[in-house]
Amino acid sequence: MAVVADIHSGLDYALMNPATVLMKEGKEGLIPYTPVMTESQEWLWESYSKDLKDLEYLIGKSKAIAILNGDIHQGNKHPAMLVSDRLADQIVIGRYNLTPLISIKNIIAVRSAIGTEAHNFGKASGEILLIDQLKAMFPNKDIANVYHGWLDVDGFGIDYAHHGPYPGSREWLRGNVAILYLRDIMIRSMAGGKTPPQAVLRAHYHQWLSVTTSMADKESRLFISPSYCLLGDYAHQAARSPDSVGVGMFALEIVDGKLREVHKFIRTLDIRTKESL
Repeated sequence: MAVVADIHSGLDYALMNPATVLMKEGKEGLIPYTPVMTESQEWLWESYSKDLKDLEYLIGKSKAIAILNGDIHQGNKHPAMLVSDRLADQIVIGRYNLTPLISIKNIIAVRSAIGTEAHNFGKASGEILLIDQLKAMFPNKDIANVYHGWLDVDGFGIDYAHHGPYPGSREWLRGNVAILYLRDIMIRSMAGGKTPPQAVLRAHYHQWLSVTTSMADKESRLFISPSYCLLGDYAHQAARSPDSVGVGMFALEIVDGKLREVHKFIRTLDIRTKESL
């Protein structure tokens, strides 16, 4: 199971396929053009392309599922630093971004978790438009949108949604809130007579985190996805000026209903301007 989140298609500092073709006004109507990539986009695409090759090698002849865990697009609430102010262009950029992932032969199903309203034009509009296009492009693959999903993979239960706990306000507090969040899910599941999920997938904070907790004879792990997006003005403010960002994806290798291994395709980029004066 490959998990990709927060690619924010449409931003100058987020993922964009160099093969992307958009439309603009010419002297005789709309004409196609390829937008010029920023340095951030070039680095992100190079990283993403390497991750897809590694993922395809990992999948091999096995069957695979892809989870798109929210915020595929940037939306229009924070319009600064957009590739284009045309709504349709974000949908197109998202399609070009995800086509190489979904084209991996043995990915048989794709689930898109609805992201933040600020980033999908409201009422899941961005995801609905994009997934309809991807379903038409890949008619032999099982592709759908969900708000909050539950997957049973050979008896291995996976709860996935875009929004979840904050990774931590301080390094020494990192994971504390996530463990409490995960324990609450386990308690409510068991109180309702249900088996708690063995894996809980969340995103939104553009940071990698993995925590594990157990109750009685049950164990659950929570994963927060990194992103394929660097920082703009709003993100610098909202994230309180971090000195680095984590970029990438991860995959869960599930064999006979058990989690064999977590494969991380993640790198950390120090985003500070470095000088010696």
